[in-house]
Amino acid sequence: MVAARSAGLAVSATVLSAAVVVVCVLPFAFANPNASRLQRLPAWYILVVAVAATVSVAGAWAARSHSGRASAALALAGVAAILPLWASQEWLPDSLRAATLATTPLAVAAIAAAALLWPARVEPRADRLVMVIAGIAVVAAGVHVLAYDPLADPGCTQTCADVSPLLGELVGTRAAMAITTAAIVSIVVIGGSAVAATLMNRSSRLVSGAALAALTALGGLTVVRWLIFESIELSAVRLPLEPLAVAAVGAAVCVLHLGVLRTRAAVERVVAGLSAESVRRGAVVDVQFAVPGADRWLDPSGAAVVVPPEPDRTVVLTDGSEPTVRLVVARSVDPAEILAGLSPVTRLALHNAQLSTVARARLAEVRASQRRVVAASDGERRRIERDLHDGAQQRLVGVGLQLRIARADADHDTRITIERVENKVGDALSELRRLAHGVFPSVLADEGLEQALVELVAASDVPAELTMQVTDALTTEVAMAAYATVAAAVGSVVQPSVATRCRIEVRQVAESLTVSVETESATIRTPDLTAVGDRVGAVGGAVTWSDPEAGAYVVTAVIPCES
Repeated sequence: MVAARSAGLAVSATVLSAAVVVVCVLPFAFANPNASRLQRLPAWYILVVAVAATVSVAGAWAARSHSGRASAALALAGVAAILPLWASQEWLPDSLRAATLATTPLAVAAIAAAALLWPARVEPRADRLVMVIAGIAVVAAGVHVLAYDPLADPGCTQTCADVSPLLGELVGTRAAMAITTAAIVSIVVIGGSAVAATLMNRSSRLVSGAALAALTALGGLTVVRWLIFESIELSAVRLPLEPLAVAAVGAAVCVLHLGVLRTRAAVERVVAGLSAESVRRGAVVDVQFAVPGADRWLDPSGAAVVVPPEPDRTVVLTDGSEPTVRLVVARSVDPAEILAGLSPVTRLALHNAQLSTVARARLAEVRASQRRVVAASDGERRRIERDLHDGAQQRLVGVGLQLRIARADADHDTRITIERVENKVGDALSELRRLAHGVFPSVLADEGLEQALVELVAASDVPAELTMQVTDALTTEVAMAAYATVAAAVGSVVQPSVATRCRIEVRQVAESLTVSVETESATIRTPDLTAVGDRVGAVGGAVTWSDPEAGAYVVTAVIPCES
């Protein structure tokens, strides 16, 4: 889709440029070959104008992505700079040929307006200044149309038509030229001063510099033309400076737009990857995401940003209420260019990446919390086991020893009573030893998961078939999670019978351990797998189970082995 859109834009730009060249060159193909040398334009002149017009159109086209008003002003400047060349076409009406010579003030004003209306301008009075210089240009063009008589111009280089202007006798051609020159100089001074103020801004420096140079050249050319008003030869060999001046601004816009396109492509590559390696190349050296409701930033991997970047090297995006994404740019890149290069699709992708990164970070925090809870529970369990073994169990052993001593010296009836009490102490000691043995057998830590499951199956009343396919050594947390899953599933059978079947399968595939327990029995109760789910979730795994329908029950746990 992107390639097709780029191809479409390239074709459109090519067709538009070709149309501009045809419009600039075609009228001169029908020019009168018998016209005087002064009224004929040479081929190189026409070629220069065609190239300048093409660059101007490309600049106006590129400016659309930055400022619609600046694009319109640049397009107006290009048209106003080309129109005076049509004055040499004898097939046009004389009045129209003379009117085309009045567009130079409009071209100068449009160049100044394009620079002042650029989106990164720093001149707060830009709109008012544009209105002022536009008014001056319109007045100057009007005076030129109403008072200029081509036959009264000693140069008479483009048109010598016999036109009777409305104010010709009142103002005169020389006075009209003086008013036009003064108006253009005023536009150059007012607009040029305002444009010069924008040179401090890096984002508009290139366009402002080109516009300032164009205004200065056009102002100087106008003064020179006025000073050589009486010279025919010097007027005849002048360069097409108006089209070239507009083309200079258009070229600056094109160069700036190409930079924005490169930046946009770099940002889109970053968005497509958003990895630590991809963001450290090109214009954007890092991407950071804000945690909603907290004064914290995360990198693309979800780790917390410890050292904040320099404020003048960042572009911060918001959702209207709080920051969401922070782009850290290279030292040689203007942050405003990055901001201009962010398309709506890129902004949406960055926002989605922020949500995904924050979700991953919070999931990691939840898992870390689960690990802490499980670790604390295991630690407390081991403490209770030690206390039972070293405390109550030893005391019961001592009580049993004292009862045996007392039984030896007692009479027959008392001996029977002591034996009864001694049996109860033995039962209590056996129960206490079972509790002290713990949920997880010591063989799990000593010999591994497979031997622990073998002993679990052997000690259970449920006939089970165990299949183990584990290639790598398992961590203690993974082994305990797998053992707890099997123990809970096997314990779901209340009253085993001859028809009871249990298949236990433990397989290690890639970097995951899959534990599956399928039980078939007429008496199955759904166990509480909350504790098992917490333990498996603490190591990044998940537990699923089916409803015990028709005497079948399946519990499955998928546990990452590297957690």
